[in-house]
Amino acid sequence: MDSSASIKRIIGIDIGGTNIRAGIYSSDGALSHFTKSSSQSLFEEVDASVERLIHYVEHLMEQNGGQGIDAIAIGFPSTLDHDRKVVVSTPNLKGLNNCPIVSLLEEALNIPVFIERDVNLLTLYDMADLHLSEQGVTLAFYLGTGLGNAIVINGEFLVGKNGAAAELGHIPMRDIHGLCGCGNTSCVEIEASGKALEALKTELFPHEPLEKIFVNHSDHPALQRFVEGIAYPLATEINIFDPDHVILGGGVISMEGFPYHRLESKVHELLRKPYPSRSLEVNFSRGGQKCGVVGAGMYGLKMLERRSTEKK
Repeated sequence: MDSSASIKRIIGIDIGGTNIRAGIYSSDGALSHFTKSSSQSLFEEVDASVERLIHYVEHLMEQNGGQGIDAIAIGFPSTLDHDRKVVVSTPNLKGLNNCPIVSLLEEALNIPVFIERDVNLLTLYDMADLHLSEQGVTLAFYLGTGLGNAIVINGEFLVGKNGAAAELGHIPMRDIHGLCGCGNTSCVEIEASGKALEALKTELFPHEPLEKIFVNHSDHPALQRFVEGIAYPLATEINIFDPDHVILGGGVISMEGFPYHRLESKVHELLRKPYPSRSLEVNFSRGGQKCGVVGAGMYGLKMLERRSTEKK
């Protein structure tokens, strides 16, 4: 009997505001046919976005000979509905707002489709990569273009009544002023985000490459305030949940010269004493281009197994 017949294969797709990454993830842990391209070109026309996504997935399926794909799992940089069937809001991609994407894809492709927030799938990968138990509470913070956040309780993502839980970047702060991409003012990620860092660079170091800003200027008072400002929302959520595990990652955190110790020190300073301050241990994501794709694949396998169990 061919042992490969029992291997499940998932098309994992990680859609970001700038790039879309995809590959075929197998239940034996292998990833093949990894690809990266511009998400803006895929979603540049409102009326054609879903159709282009369908063609994109069809091409991925053809790469595997058109056979043997058991499901598709997609991470969106979006607010999703509670049941994970509809993309409710995606400010940085056209044509997906209030889109019943699961039913549209399943009807066109005749294959199970599962969707989740991209940050949740990245967290799923990081928990496995860092060997963190699913039991208890895990909080994950990813500082990239914005401030991504995932909350995992006993292996399940905290979703919320409307599907909009864990939007830490959009908690309001009294002394923050400006218009956020979500449409509100005073959101914390106006100052705690990659966008805010880029604005600082443009204002203070216009001729400095962004990737070298911490290498050459980490002691500048404005950058010290930026790093310490990130600690406030992190410490707030940690104080609320008293978590078993904390993961910290994202493009800004992984920049060369980023002052990890300054951020950790400020978080500890802000945490309630003696706990959770005394027991806090921060796990740093190892990152990488393929993490979101593998996380999507892992999620697809998990959802297939759950669906199979529910049918019994």
